[in-house]
Amino acid sequence: MADLITINVDGKDIQVPEKIQLIEALRQNANIDTPAFCYHPDLKVAGNCRICLVEVEGPRGFALAISCHTQTAKGMKVRTQLGSEKIVKLRKGVMEFLLVNHPLDCPICDKAGECTLQEHYMGQGRHESRLDDEVGKQYKGGADHRFVDSKGEERGGKRIDLGPTIVLDQERCILCTRCVRFMDDVAKSPQLDIAGRGDHAYLTTFPGKPLDHAYDLNTADICPVGALTAKHFRFQQRVWMLKSVDSIDPSDSLGANLTVEYNNGRVWRLMPRRNPEVNKSWIANATRMLYQDLGRNRLTDGKIAGADRTADDAYAAAGSAIAAAKRVALVASGHLTTEDNAALIALAEKLGPKAEVFGGSWLAVGKPDGIARSGDPVANRKGLQLLGVRDNLDDLVARAHDFDCVVVVGNDLWSADAAKAAKLEAIASRIVLSAWSNAAVAKATVAIGIRAWAEVRGTMVNCNGRVQIMQACPAVPDPALEPAWRAIARLSQLAGVPLGWTTELDAWRSAVARVPQFAGMTYRSIGPMGQTIVEAGQPAAVGG
Repeated sequence: MADLITINVDGKDIQVPEKIQLIEALRQNANIDTPAFCYHPDLKVAGNCRICLVEVEGPRGFALAISCHTQTAKGMKVRTQLGSEKIVKLRKGVMEFLLVNHPLDCPICDKAGECTLQEHYMGQGRHESRLDDEVGKQYKGGADHRFVDSKGEERGGKRIDLGPTIVLDQERCILCTRCVRFMDDVAKSPQLDIAGRGDHAYLTTFPGKPLDHAYDLNTADICPVGALTAKHFRFQQRVWMLKSVDSIDPSDSLGANLTVEYNNGRVWRLMPRRNPEVNKSWIANATRMLYQDLGRNRLTDGKIAGADRTADDAYAAAGSAIAAAKRVALVASGHLTTEDNAALIALAEKLGPKAEVFGGSWLAVGKPDGIARSGDPVANRKGLQLLGVRDNLDDLVARAHDFDCVVVVGNDLWSADAAKAAKLEAIASRIVLSAWSNAAVAKATVAIGIRAWAEVRGTMVNCNGRVQIMQACPAVPDPALEPAWRAIARLSQLAGVPLGWTTELDAWRSAVARVPQFAGMTYRSIGPMGQTIVEAGQPAAVGG
């Protein structure tokens, strides 16, 4: 932890880290709500909105300073809105200038409810408008998008299609430049800029060029107003109706932190959740759109020999097949939680010598993008390694004739490599537990629907050894669906070798007992930000 220094804020001494942005010290250490539009903790400082003004003592007494650009120093004396009426008045002035030409779109604006301009007006503004109605507003917008509305007023750019994912409203832009800095400094792809000067400045793309980038939806997240909105979420839900749970990206081994936002039994969007040690404030567009799969092509019941059956029938058939089999191959999955895989290993141990665990993936591993994806599509690969599961799927293919039953959980082998997976069809009983009706389900003799990643509580270990928790979203296609670990526990009961587990904590305790690096870890200690493992000796290998 950085050494602490003492600064004085509104007459009170506060301990803060040295040389951090003053705005962060005020927010985190002094617990003083300090507004900002242009400042963002994961972007370079611009210092152009001025709403974060404070007074800082200097050689000539107290003078105005923007807290986003000013860094803490030993002995610094600061006055905020709590100790200076001047700051209160100045911030009201900033708000008045921002709102004087801002459109009154709040009732129809998609940002309403999470709009920083609304929030800061209530916290720092609340001024009486001095705008003369006869003068009217001078709306922002480029000449190529200006128009005259039904009232005869000249308007700026509205509903401008910037590219595949984003819609721009130039009138609403307050020129904070967050989006410009994101594309320049984070995405490393300058595609947005401020054109014009003074009160005629406006946000736009370069002539004839769309906004098109694998991370461009983050610009809508960081936009403090409704200038940039995401096409996939426009006019879908009022944000104050949404509820959320914390989770992580299930499609990449970095495990970018995110929230699953839902209402009326349906997930409406995924949003980045800030974790400075993992993904900062960003998630890839591909990650963000995973919510769409949660409501389509789901396997919500069972199948036997390709025919639809109840889940109870499918469980009974699978349990009987496992019990009767002479040799059972159990395929673990890096797409599932540590708890799910711990259950599969526990089932193998209960079945004894006739069972063997296999692991790994045939999916190609790409390169890290330096933002929020590692390039490895197997999110919990590290977790499997810690559990001692070998990367030996090819061995299973070569020895397929040694087994008369295979259980594949959350691992669509047929989509990953159809040619290799086809050789597993030599195994008479192919039991697949899957959240989706995919290629593996099509080749199964028995298929059972389970919960998807967003609907379960459990842990994954990212590529850097950080254990992270996924919380269960209650929006599920069918409440009767079970998480994979519970489905495995039910199969163990039906196969005559009960695990006796009742909650995911039983599964986690089993993983902790197996993995030295998990020693002392609990869901509470892992928390929303994750907990990094301390490398230790590997557990005994599981499988052939």
